[in-house]
Amino acid sequence: MNAFIVISAAIAILCYIPLCRNIYSGIAKQNLLTWALWCSLDAVVAATLITQRGNFLLAVAYTVGSGVTAVFILRTGDHASWTWFHTMVVGLVIASMAVWYFSGSRMATIAGTTAMLIAGMPQLVDVWKRPKESPTLIYSAYVVANCLAVAGGRDWSVEERFYPVSAGVFCLLITVVSLRKFLPQPAQITIPRESSS
Repeated sequence: MNAFIVISAAIAILCYIPLCRNIYSGIAKQNLLTWALWCSLDAVVAATLITQRGNFLLAVAYTVGSGVTAVFILRTGDHASWTWFHTMVVGLVIASMAVWYFSGSRMATIAGTTAMLIAGMPQLVDVWKRPKESPTLIYSAYVVANCLAVAGGRDWSVEERFYPVSAGVFCLLITVVSLRKFLPQPAQITIPRESSS
């Protein structure tokens, strides 16, 4: 394990601090079940990478960060609502573990990472709908963390670079979408009503 990988994991963990602070203070409202299920998917990927002796530290950092975030949400007493999205993510977790059992850890890394990207799509949609509420700086830091993890990989194998490359592309996409908040807003043209005589 080299310095790039250690620094990438440290950056990833640090990115969760502002979010947890905002959750604790009531500024950010998050769904407990969403974060708990994201933690489960990250944990599956981390476990598959550990068994392969691959580039696992970033996945572990994301697992810990998601888990701590879920704990902060739990402490606020916010109610967790179950939706179709949570049912889908549970299915993705089960499918990833089934792939691991039947096809081995390498295929499970691919399945788990793909599942993680699918589970992140509602977040991308949310950023598209509400770019002004999105923390662009945090997403940018996640991109840096993933790039460092890619740089720290020993080779271009699945166990070394598939997860950080995939997560990096996804975080970059979210960052770009969140930058829409800096675009100039079109001017509102008001047409005056004709006064009736």
